[in-house]
Amino acid sequence: LNLHIFGSRLKAFRNLAAFIKRPMKPIILLLFILLTNFTVQAQNMEFEGILNTKGIIYSGDESPFWMHSNQRGRIDEKSNVAGWINGLATYSITDDARFKMGLGVLYSDGYLDKLQLDESYLSFENSWLLVSVGRRQREELYNGLSATNENILWSLNARPVPGIGFQITRPIYFSKKAGLGFKLSLEEYITDDERYVENTRIHHKSFHLVFDGIYNWEFTVGLEHFVQWGGISPVFGGLPGSFDDYINVFTGLEGKDDVGGEEENALGNHLGGYVAGIKTSFENYNIEIIYNHIFEDGSGSVLANTPDGRYGIHIADKEPGNWIDAFMYELYYTRNQSKNSPTTDGIDNYFNNNLYRSGWTYENRVIGVPFITLDEERFRISNNKVLVHHLGISGVAFRNLPYKFLNSYRKNYGAKGGSSISSNVLSSYLDLAVYRSDLNVNLQIGTDFSTIASPNFGVGIQLTKELY
Repeated sequence: LNLHIFGSRLKAFRNLAAFIKRPMKPIILLLFILLTNFTVQAQNMEFEGILNTKGIIYSGDESPFWMHSNQRGRIDEKSNVAGWINGLATYSITDDARFKMGLGVLYSDGYLDKLQLDESYLSFENSWLLVSVGRRQREELYNGLSATNENILWSLNARPVPGIGFQITRPIYFSKKAGLGFKLSLEEYITDDERYVENTRIHHKSFHLVFDGIYNWEFTVGLEHFVQWGGISPVFGGLPGSFDDYINVFTGLEGKDDVGGEEENALGNHLGGYVAGIKTSFENYNIEIIYNHIFEDGSGSVLANTPDGRYGIHIADKEPGNWIDAFMYELYYTRNQSKNSPTTDGIDNYFNNNLYRSGWTYENRVIGVPFITLDEERFRISNNKVLVHHLGISGVAFRNLPYKFLNSYRKNYGAKGGSSISSNVLSSYLDLAVYRSDLNVNLQIGTDFSTIASPNFGVGIQLTKELY
């Protein structure tokens, strides 16, 4: 084999030597072709990056709520400094299709205090499909004003979980003329953090019907379904994780009898919700009305826990640059939890589970809406009965000072089997883009006022540098 390779290389060198002896015109032509091909490849490839550093100080034992919540897992309650750098390479196949490769590295002090991947993924996308493999940060929606971003079960509060999945990103129509179509997604993740059940898998799927057959109106109804399943329990050992078990997870059927009756109702820890929305526009504003139901068992799936869920409205100016560009109001209510349910499922306990005791968390951060919070040990959900009024506003002050303002008033009522101490908390957050140039500087101010704790104040500086 080595002699064959050597002979091939020697032949190539001889051919090259003979070619060089030829007139210069063919060589120039060849160089032109190679250079043109390289230029075309370079035109199809784009590179970009962004470097961020942040420092915060605060008066309490932990930073104010909005200074560490919905920060994509980059900042936790004890963090004072953090830095992350992200790069993205995009290779365009056609004007409508492209591959993307993203890589990001993160460091923050606080609870973790270590270097880790912010994201690392490879994806393909076109006008209607997104396929992704790896750890990818989710898109920020609603101008960053929502308390939970996409839906009540999956916010930007935790670092992304590694996995694989695909999404249909725009409606596929049954009938374009009738304006009736659908969107769907299927994603599979596996946790790699320290938790009670190691290597817990997460299954997610969604299906939405879309109707836009009326001019200037779009109506959406659908279902979101999440399941924690599989993994290694310190009590039962390896939990059911075969393909047959996955079918039961997918369909919500009962589990096996070898996990102490913990999965009699359904295999795994199921969470879900119905979603509905209306989009329209009026004069110069886009308007969206949002409803998210939440359920964790059969009683919730038949709406026995009504009115629990998320209710919201988002209004955005089509031509940003004004004092108020976007406005959002959300109401979160999770106090019912099927307390009057006639079924055998009993009262719910949102984001908690007896078998998967780390609950609906990743790296000790709640995956869903951050108003549902952990106990002091950051292990179990200690507060999941809440009433929250949340307000978000963004715009440009004095023509050159972009800002984002969040203000949340919440009443906490504890959790089933946990604390019964109620409290009222007002959490505010202001982000000001005080300097915009090659280096962007943002000033951030956060406050918490509570009926059971002293006022908490925090100030932060974030520096951002775009890399090309």
